[in-house]
Amino acid sequence: MLSKSESQKISQTLISVYETIIQLLNWNKNISSAEDYYSSEQGMQLLAANCTLITAIGEGINRINRVSPEFLKDNFPEVPWRDIIGMRNHIAHGYFELDAELVYESIATEFPELLSTISTAIEIINKFEN
Repeated sequence: MLSKSESQKISQTLISVYETIIQLLNWNKNISSAEDYYSSEQGMQLLAANCTLITAIGEGINRINRVSPEFLKDNFPEVPWRDIIGMRNHIAHGYFELDAELVYESIATEFPELLSTISTAIEIINKFEN
């Protein structure tokens, strides 16, 4: 069972992750391939900004795991939480080896699904707070 303090920390972090995913999706709504990042200076800036947001999302997931290692894993065992944190680590520690195709594919296919999962997680944690 989570303490009130733990559930509040998790809730705040989930909300931040949710808002960050929305921002990431909005920023990329006109991107149709990884080549769009490479085609202009603005595209390269967007790629760098995306990496910052993806890093923040991974750090948020990591923070939740530090507060309650079982919360995400128990409620959403199908989500590859370690991969999300791993992508954060890859970006943070290997930026010059960044794969724009991986970033694009993640944003296009995985982050919309993660947004839905985070929304459900917020609903679950709010039940702990009440």
